[in-house]
Amino acid sequence: MPIAVVGFLVFIELCSGILQGAVPTVVPLIGKQLEVSSGDLNWVTAITLLVSGVSVPLLSKLGDIYGHRRIIRITMVMTAAGTIMVATADSFGVLLAGRALTGVFAAWLPLEFAIVRDRVQGKSAGAAIGLLVGALTLGGTIGALGVGLLSEQTTDVHALLWFPAAAILLCLPVAFFLIPESTSRSQEKIDWVGAVLLTAGLGSLLIALARGGVWGWGSAGILTLFAAAAVILAVFVRVELRTAEPLVDLRMMAGRNLAPLYVLSFVLGFSLYGAQTANTTFMATPSELGLGFGFGTLQLALMALPLSLGALVASTVADRLVNRWGARTVVAAGFGAVAISYAFLVTVHTAPWQLAVAGVISGAGVGLALGSLPTLIMAELPAEQTGIGTGLYNTLKTLAGSVSGAVFAVVMNQHLLKLPVPGVKLADETGYVIVWTTCGVVGLLGVVVALLLKVRSTTSAAPAPVAAPVPA
Repeated sequence: MPIAVVGFLVFIELCSGILQGAVPTVVPLIGKQLEVSSGDLNWVTAITLLVSGVSVPLLSKLGDIYGHRRIIRITMVMTAAGTIMVATADSFGVLLAGRALTGVFAAWLPLEFAIVRDRVQGKSAGAAIGLLVGALTLGGTIGALGVGLLSEQTTDVHALLWFPAAAILLCLPVAFFLIPESTSRSQEKIDWVGAVLLTAGLGSLLIALARGGVWGWGSAGILTLFAAAAVILAVFVRVELRTAEPLVDLRMMAGRNLAPLYVLSFVLGFSLYGAQTANTTFMATPSELGLGFGFGTLQLALMALPLSLGALVASTVADRLVNRWGARTVVAAGFGAVAISYAFLVTVHTAPWQLAVAGVISGAGVGLALGSLPTLIMAELPAEQTGIGTGLYNTLKTLAGSVSGAVFAVVMNQHLLKLPVPGVKLADETGYVIVWTTCGVVGLLGVVVALLLKVRSTTSAAPAPVAAPVPA
């Protein structure tokens, strides 16, 4: 039974990855066919990121209280409806509404982690976590590559967007009929005040990060959003520390063992998402400008394969490496590989094979971290807080991606090629080197934090007895 459970959850994550990988690939076509400006196209990704960032903590907590499968089912229906809206949208507003609905899919991974902890015994839980992460990574590649291949047959954006929609629709019977419910339950009530404050604070912060490059980082609107986020999140911390049953147990999360793991979650998100857009635009830049390769959609999708394959292999063997060499060593090695890959890119980036090599190295490092950190976090969490605890791990990765995207947008806009074509703004080599250098330094920070980890055996991530078991 546990093997079947993991297999069904792996399928869901594979389809989740297809959704994540497919849509960004067709963003230029969305702009062309729906007549949307380049600046407004940022919202195709930003709206999903925003909803994911603010919804995952609450959805994870609801899973801890009411059942993780139940929340997966609800959010899967919402995501399926959103993908259909996106695939059939004839206006940008409807498309954005659909993309907002799909943002709740980010809760699936922490909810699945909780089911794995509940249903899979001992060290096998670590292997299952690695398979889930590997499936998500592989799905992203299938999504990008699938849309790239389809784009050779049709340029109709609606037809291309039905590809991820079909993948999500295939998940519905799996969620409703094939995966079991978890038995661990939290007896706490939802801290709605904390939920509202956290949603408002994260929402203000993520909107500011998403729109800063469009409105201007020194504009009154952006500064107001940042100030509001700081005040609201400060109030949230104060309220949570005084609440008997908080949405987020900040004292536990800030403990000696958990806090470094959450720091590494943020560092991982920064390293993972930081250079994605930069690498894509670098490879798409026409080579006659002195950098880049002038790649199209399919070529860009193929160039994503090395990183994805590296991450897939590393994430699936991460638990075995942890059991043999120890968590501290494996996580440090993962971040070390990320730092090495960016150092390699800074040194050489004049041929596609060089970016492919860097992708394999970076993917291996990211895979080790992705395959290890959730298991380490679960080992430190009470069973009834697995959803919210791993949900915060996901939220921190998302937040890091927003921060790195905002920072690098400023950097690259300050280092532009001098082109004779009005309205075309492409970063020069210096801009890309700064991005890669920054990601490499952040990777080194991850190595330092990882070497300071104090972790217990990951076998403690196995299900623990709880006060109120419920039938499957």
